[in-house]
Amino acid sequence: MDLKKMAKKETPEEGSELGKRISAPTRRDFLKGLAIGAGGLALSSLLVKETTEAIDLDYFPLEQVAQGQKVVGGRIVHDYRICTGCQTCELTCAMANHQEVNPSKSRIKIYRYEPRVHIGIVCQQCMDRPCVNACPVEPDKDGRRALYEDPKTKALALNTARCLKCGNCVEACKSNRNGNLYQNAQGYPDGFCTLCQGDPKCVKQCPFNALMVVPRTTDGMYAAKPASVLAQWAIDTLYGGPKMIIDNWK
Repeated sequence: MDLKKMAKKETPEEGSELGKRISAPTRRDFLKGLAIGAGGLALSSLLVKETTEAIDLDYFPLEQVAQGQKVVGGRIVHDYRICTGCQTCELTCAMANHQEVNPSKSRIKIYRYEPRVHIGIVCQQCMDRPCVNACPVEPDKDGRRALYEDPKTKALALNTARCLKCGNCVEACKSNRNGNLYQNAQGYPDGFCTLCQGDPKCVKQCPFNALMVVPRTTDGMYAAKPASVLAQWAIDTLYGGPKMIIDNWK
């Protein structure tokens, strides 16, 4: 079955009602997409009732990072409306964490779907920490398992000396959240975001400001969805209805 041909057949003709929505999505469509597709942004309170004017969210505050201040207890979110899929964030992350120009080792992943939309997946620093709870290692005197939350940065950290390489945390992330965790060649869990010790490099280097740091105000169950789910929300919003989703990037 040729999925690309199927997707092409579903593309509306120019001049049709759906075609008009695709070529000129309304501001409400964009705001709705941002609120749904990145639900964990905790922005629902900013979207006022339909009878009043919606607050402009296009210029999300990035002052914490732009001013070089440390970000503690935050999480990185991705704005699919303006991401071009350039992969600058992946290269930056790979360099910062592995000293390699190798996107496959990035802790943030950009997935491309058709109809064209780019979805950024990164550890959402879930407040209920299903990955940490899945770790079978007994907590130490400070209450830390092999995988734990760093008390200074509030981001995930790993004690390789205590890690059993069992993969329970990876499976918990895959089953309950966006599946960003994976086991590396040495068997240790990898892919979790350390927030670069409070100074996220990927956010600072994104040439289109498609990444941002927001307070970690939710448990992550809504925001940390698989890329395919977020892509469907984005496509429904930007293209005016259900479409065949084709992942041809990763």
